[in-house]
Amino acid sequence: MTNATQSMFFKSNGVDAHWDTWMFYHEGTYYLFYLITEYSPGEGFGLATSSDGVTWTDHGWAIKASDKMVTYLGTGAVWKSPDFDTSGRFICNYSEWRLEDDGRQTQNIFFAHSQDLMNWTKFGDDHIFKVDTRYYEQHGRWDCIFPLPRPEGGYYGYWTATPKNTVGFGFGQSDDGVHWEALPSPELIWEGADPPHSMEAGAVAEFNGSYYAIVGQGSRTMKTMIAGNPAGPYTVAPINYALLENSGEHKHTYFARFLRTPDDILVNHHAVTRFQLDTGRDICYWAPLKRAFVDDNGTLWFGYWKGNEALKKNAVSTQFASQGGPVQMADKLVDAQGGVVIEGRVNLPAAGQPESDWPGLYIEYAPGLGSYIQVGPAGAAHFGLMAESENQSQREDVMARAWPFGDTVTFRTLLKESVLEFYLDDLLIQSYSLPAEATGRTGILNPTGAILDIQVWNAV
Repeated sequence: MTNATQSMFFKSNGVDAHWDTWMFYHEGTYYLFYLITEYSPGEGFGLATSSDGVTWTDHGWAIKASDKMVTYLGTGAVWKSPDFDTSGRFICNYSEWRLEDDGRQTQNIFFAHSQDLMNWTKFGDDHIFKVDTRYYEQHGRWDCIFPLPRPEGGYYGYWTATPKNTVGFGFGQSDDGVHWEALPSPELIWEGADPPHSMEAGAVAEFNGSYYAIVGQGSRTMKTMIAGNPAGPYTVAPINYALLENSGEHKHTYFARFLRTPDDILVNHHAVTRFQLDTGRDICYWAPLKRAFVDDNGTLWFGYWKGNEALKKNAVSTQFASQGGPVQMADKLVDAQGGVVIEGRVNLPAAGQPESDWPGLYIEYAPGLGSYIQVGPAGAAHFGLMAESENQSQREDVMARAWPFGDTVTFRTLLKESVLEFYLDDLLIQSYSLPAEATGRTGILNPTGAILDIQVWNAV
């Protein structure tokens, strides 16, 4: 165990890289599992715990791949055994690519069990959930069951798979949470969107009698599809189809999963830095928890989670003043290594107002160089790079949520090291990564006096 504690964005110090994350909540403790990816897309997974969902203790490796694994160990999820009241047993799944008798590699799903969510024991190979070749390709993907409780008991499951002659995801059911029956892949209706070349199943949750699937497309975006029953058909969400999106060159975020808690359905995903190991593996963080909610029109959104208020540990009294350039710099450094929260209000520009007049934030990552976030009409947000003393910038990413913002909105930025996320009126706008770790110098772009009531906190 490493027993290292950290807040806000989480990155294990016990391993060099990790990728997908999944979570489980039980009796006041949040359990965060992370797929370890130091040399491949997966060698095992680790575990961190938290009593508040904000500050994490890292416990290191929880499961390692077997000696039969030849390519990688894949992502999983955790659920209670249907007989939990008597057995007290938790179940997780993971996958391994192994060589079959024909000499080809096949990905199959495996299971492990635990009494405390900390120590895991693998089931034997007699519990392998093999690819069902009636509906799915033998040598395609078969990975990462995400469970959805069935009304009659047991679970439906959704996983990454390769359906025959179509793009889609795996679907099935289980009475005991360990032995699974594959069913045909749900029909996907692509009206209003182009079908992707491939798909990864993130998670499914039920809101108000409808079923919302968040699915990965190309390791850069998480999209929403909606059905009237668990088996589909699923249609493209007409609004906010792209829950997590990277419109520019860099992939800043990926792979969202739902987390059920007594009070909310939350969501977690990872934040992707611009850095890689020599092995080519991306260096990532687990991103702060968010609230998943559906509005009166049936649209799924990700929003700020009230539990993140615990990050506001130490207020920083800050004034901003111009030093001759477009940026008004803060007179106090923030603790970017430990994490910082920046909040305020902003008057949104009117339609047609030039981008040079849009208000925004500036976060330095090298002397005189910073990343900016500018907010435009209707809450459209631009992200990019600029010099502190010059009126020149390089736009990298754009995100406009179809949300009915008013004339004045609140903003929140959570920043740690080289990753951040940005909210307007508690709605997640975008996750974004800087070219280098933030130096602690911050500023604002405020040519028309539109930014009001800025408050800053260090998270440690």
